[in-house]
Amino acid sequence: MQLVNAGQATRRAPVAVTGLGLVTPAGVGQAAAWEGLCAGTSTATADPGLDGLPVAFSCQVPDLDAPRLLGHRLSRRLDRFTTFALLAAREAVADAGLTPGDWDGPRIGIVMGVGTGSMQGWQAEFDRLAARVPDRVSPLALPRSVPNMAAAEIALDLGATGPNLVVSTACASGTSAIGLARDLLLSGACDLVLAGGSESARLPMTAACFAQMRALSRRADAPHEASRPFDRDRDGFVLGE
Repeated sequence: MQLVNAGQATRRAPVAVTGLGLVTPAGVGQAAAWEGLCAGTSTATADPGLDGLPVAFSCQVPDLDAPRLLGHRLSRRLDRFTTFALLAAREAVADAGLTPGDWDGPRIGIVMGVGTGSMQGWQAEFDRLAARVPDRVSPLALPRSVPNMAAAEIALDLGATGPNLVVSTACASGTSAIGLARDLLLSGACDLVLAGGSESARLPMTAACFAQMRALSRRADAPHEASRPFDRDRDGFVLGE
């Protein structure tokens, strides 16, 4: 997640990134993620949720205690991808040294990139429906699952009432969001824009589909060596959050 500010318009630097927030398999928060990256430790490990599939390893966000970080009531209504987005947004704002209550809400925009949204949430609800217990399907299933909730929940939490958008351009969704945020700033529509991407599609259906496409690495004997995008022996990517 990036907080992008409109500064003094110059040819070289019309906008600037002033705050960052990270929720990644390398760590939750800037400090932990940076430490993990600098250590050069692979985040790909065996994934019990994918047992029995052709590829049973992934990169998972570690030790995320959403109820502790967000409170039980809020965390219950958020799907995992939205939880990631909100935590990253809060960190980006704090990193920029800003206080949401002090800003002009209509001049603050949110642009998030989300490829699929709540595939995990939908899986759980479909399982209940398939078991012929429709009365156990959560009333939060729809409002929790749609991709735009990543941006909507950030806006509600931070009082950002300006443009609120989600773009979905597959693997480029987060990058597209940052580009659109820059355009909003240059147009004068916003003074600040929170922009970034969030995804949590680490579940059996996703893994099975990508495996059938032969898109995933099959290095089950050494998952920590599986992600090698620029290697001549690359055999696919690793599913991650």
